[in-house]
Amino acid sequence: MHGLRCWMVGGMMAWVAASGCAPADASDDGERAPAGRRVEVEARPAAPVPPPPPPAPVTAADSTRVLGAIAARADSVRAAFARAKALGAREVAELRQDVNAEQLVSARELGVRAGNRAEELKRQGTLVELADSTELWVLRDMDHSVPIVTPDARAMLMELGRRFHARLDSLGLPRYRMKVTSALRTDETQAQLRRINPYATHTVSTHEFGTTMDVSHERFAIPAEAARTGLPELEEEMLDSVGKEHAKVLQAELGRAIAQMRDEGALHVMMENLQPVYHMTVRRRFPAAPAR
Repeated sequence: MHGLRCWMVGGMMAWVAASGCAPADASDDGERAPAGRRVEVEARPAAPVPPPPPPAPVTAADSTRVLGAIAARADSVRAAFARAKALGAREVAELRQDVNAEQLVSARELGVRAGNRAEELKRQGTLVELADSTELWVLRDMDHSVPIVTPDARAMLMELGRRFHARLDSLGLPRYRMKVTSALRTDETQAQLRRINPYATHTVSTHEFGTTMDVSHERFAIPAEAARTGLPELEEEMLDSVGKEHAKVLQAELGRAIAQMRDEGALHVMMENLQPVYHMTVRRRFPAAPAR
């Protein structure tokens, strides 16, 4: 019978047959153990792992280098914005054709009037929730709506976000994100809005069907992965500031992506004046898409 060798693994005794070897373990008194006999070896405590060294202090030279990198990137982003164009008058007109009555037809066909059953409909899968922050959008505080829509409406928003980013990529611009400002309105939230907002429709709103969202065309969120330097908060501030300076370009590129989907029959849109939003209603069914 072959001998057995033993050693400690994770504080436990391990035995493996030592093929072709004579028993090599000896007892504490120096006598060789008989063949086939197991000999226990006392475990030795592992040496303590020394703590990692503290990070090197940030020097003045490091700060200068990082600030210089941020300034250089700001110049690069501004130069890319300068090559882009704001919306023309004809483009704006095309984004203002779909009145509420027309959007309401699609909302009734593709949505469900939630009333005060939003949570119940969400549990059934008839309505789905919009994530608070994704690579494509962020939610702004919604005082008079809830971030719940139909699966088709969410898929529409995802497709729009991808097309918006593709347009920014083609211009060499960072991937700024959409800000969703309104989604589903229940009976209660729609009534509250009418009391404080004279521009809110006094008839049935498409927002009551989960098919409609408002997306800001004046404010945009910085890219999901904005930081590239050692001082990310400064770079985020820079991108936010530069984005505000050139909001008309971001408005235009998002508007052009919306217009393309409108031409394809995917959505209705109204570029509103008094409320700085693109008011959009899904117009056809979309393939099922995972939440993002």
